[in-house]
Amino acid sequence: MKKLLAVVSIAAGLALSGSPAQAAAKSFPDRPLRLVVAYAPGGASDLLARALGQAITKETNQSVIVENRPGGSTTIGAEAVLSKPADGYTALVVAASFVINPHLLKLPYNAEKDFQPVTLLASNPHVLVVNPKVPANNLSEFLAWAKAQKGKATFSSFGNGSSGHIGFELLEQMTGINMLHIPYKGAAPATLAVLTGEVDATLGDIGVVEPHIQTGKLKAIAVTGEHRAPTLPKVATFAESGLPGYSSQTWIGLWVRAGLPDDRLQRLNQLFNQALQRPEIKALLAKQGMQARPSTVAEFTAFARKESDKYKTAIDKAHIHIN
Repeated sequence: MKKLLAVVSIAAGLALSGSPAQAAAKSFPDRPLRLVVAYAPGGASDLLARALGQAITKETNQSVIVENRPGGSTTIGAEAVLSKPADGYTALVVAASFVINPHLLKLPYNAEKDFQPVTLLASNPHVLVVNPKVPANNLSEFLAWAKAQKGKATFSSFGNGSSGHIGFELLEQMTGINMLHIPYKGAAPATLAVLTGEVDATLGDIGVVEPHIQTGKLKAIAVTGEHRAPTLPKVATFAESGLPGYSSQTWIGLWVRAGLPDDRLQRLNQLFNQALQRPEIKALLAKQGMQARPSTVAEFTAFARKESDKYKTAIDKAHIHIN
């Protein structure tokens, strides 16, 4: 009888406390987390990581350390994460270049096998902008002008293999235009090149180019999102302009080293998605022309795979190679 009562007592206790896996998930993290940002301080990924870290600290009472590891086309940051155990205490904050690089570079790791997607964090559509001297005010006029230049027109990007670079290559493939690519080291110099007339056009992040559009120093041709951007309500989408199916965007996601137990993976997903819902996070993103994109692990995995396939197709067709 005493044994029976003991078994009943244990069963009742488990029912109240939940499964061992649930209990372990709730206790994670029980020490500081580290977010490795694969870019220099001050950029969109860095600012978002720090804001999310503060929100997660409030939720878990555990500090979140942001470590900037720029360089090597995000490979330095990725290798820093791979140097740590697959325990969920170190995660990688990185943009679209993470799924582009495998198609351009010989990497010291396998991005798909060595890393596990956690959640999409944020995204923003690109805006096709031109220098005011370009005689085009909409997409059809821009395409006609570009074709008339017969390969002499130029576009800038924020780096070889960046989403802005490959996005423009995709635009060329879908429309038949041919423009010379001029890469720069970052969004600011790429935008400045269009402002000064050094190059004719660029696909820029909304937060970077919007102030110059408002002052008339840049002309906006079209925006790549499904809907018009709230900060640029007069700028038509590519679909509205006659090019449905075209997509190019900047996005930021969270990865961890592969092999992380599922309970911790889901706990990280929950913590970051909850943080993305906070008003101060949404306000920070809005200032940069971005929006929160919380997702399940499965949704982000599917999204990353689709983006990877899209970029691979564009890269192969354009015969892009980076040493």
